[in-house]
Amino acid sequence: MKACVPRHDFCMTLPFGAVVATLGVLGFVAKRSFASLVAGGSIGATLMCLGFASLRAWSSGASSLPWTAASAAVTATLAFAMGKKYMESSAIFPSGMLALTSMLMLCFYAKNLLVDGGNPPKESQMAKSD
Repeated sequence: MKACVPRHDFCMTLPFGAVVATLGVLGFVAKRSFASLVAGGSIGATLMCLGFASLRAWSSGASSLPWTAASAAVTATLAFAMGKKYMESSAIFPSGMLALTSMLMLCFYAKNLLVDGGNPPKESQMAKSD
């Protein structure tokens, strides 16, 4: 039985970026934390931009490896920052949750980059190469 994990990085990066941005907005609404709004919004928007760039590259048949690697780098930075914040505060929400989900995303990116060799080609491109 095949795992139910998407094989394309943008299938995970786009929703993850939206979650990060949403948590930034929630942090602002709940605690009036302008830092949460700016950090969550900018990191989430960056991830979504990288996800769209990867999708655009994949759609045109180009390699999306640079976009996936950049998404992994942004996510690693987020995991480190939120992990450090969690260790200092022991607050599950949002730092613990973001640290955990960021580490899970890093595992996904590592699989995509190292095991799968990036996003698989489109079905139409695979049919042309046969």
